[in-house]
Amino acid sequence: MDKMAVNLRRTLTVSSILVLAASAAGCGGSSGGERPGTGGTTGTPQTTAGGGATASGGTTAAVGGTPATGGATTAPATTAPSTVLSCSPGVSPAAPLLTDFSSGTSGWHATVGKWGATGNLIGSIFSYNGGQAGSTMNAAVDTVGQDLVLSGNVLAGDYSGGGMSFDQCVNTSTYTGVQFTLGGSTAGCDLYLDVQTFDEQGTANKGGCTGSSCYAFPNEKLTSTTGVVTVHFSDLTGGVLITQPAIRNEIVGLQWQFQSPAPVGDGGQLGCTGIALTITNVSFVSN
Repeated sequence: MDKMAVNLRRTLTVSSILVLAASAAGCGGSSGGERPGTGGTTGTPQTTAGGGATASGGTTAAVGGTPATGGATTAPATTAPSTVLSCSPGVSPAAPLLTDFSSGTSGWHATVGKWGATGNLIGSIFSYNGGQAGSTMNAAVDTVGQDLVLSGNVLAGDYSGGGMSFDQCVNTSTYTGVQFTLGGSTAGCDLYLDVQTFDEQGTANKGGCTGSSCYAFPNEKLTSTTGVVTVHFSDLTGGVLITQPAIRNEIVGLQWQFQSPAPVGDGGQLGCTGIALTITNVSFVSN
């Protein structure tokens, strides 16, 4: 992200917050850009998809298969936190793998709309849109492909995204970053990983931020949008928390944000139609 993209934030008015039965701490956009769509932008809280309920845009939380079954699979708790998340002390997951969206213990539990394993870390999935009505995003789990699917469109000068909210705040000295496997297509959009932090998460989503500067998360523009991607906390820029120790003391979620790319020359900015990104094997790393 260029210096101008780090220094400017664009604030949108929150028009509504839809919280479904499996709702958990959520998201918004990331830190600002010199023009809409060229860097992170400050956005609205998410729509949480989970438990088979229909999220915005008509996409259900689980598609392409049946709920996880089998004696080895233990579904996580069904209730989301009802109070502000606590990062003191917070939790440091014993196992680095957060979820592979399979039918296994650390997978996707469609009956309760949760990913992850009880005793390690669990959470929900969500999506959010930018300020223009034609920018859309749906988050759903494909239980056949065993991945999270983010699908939608981004209009010129706008953004949208989705990701994974945590039911607990992660406060860790063990892990130094995150790793995940990407597939599918960004349809030409720029793709950012945002690490949601408690201090930048809005109070409506169990965070500690109030006012117009919320949802400005530290982020990294991804140079690769397929295969295994590793992002260390030290790679992140923007947001309020600018050091690796500060960031990893209060992580409450991960989100992938699609930005309309910057125009080339005088050609004008273009949108991105037909985004269909797959995400799986999401884990912390300690190297």
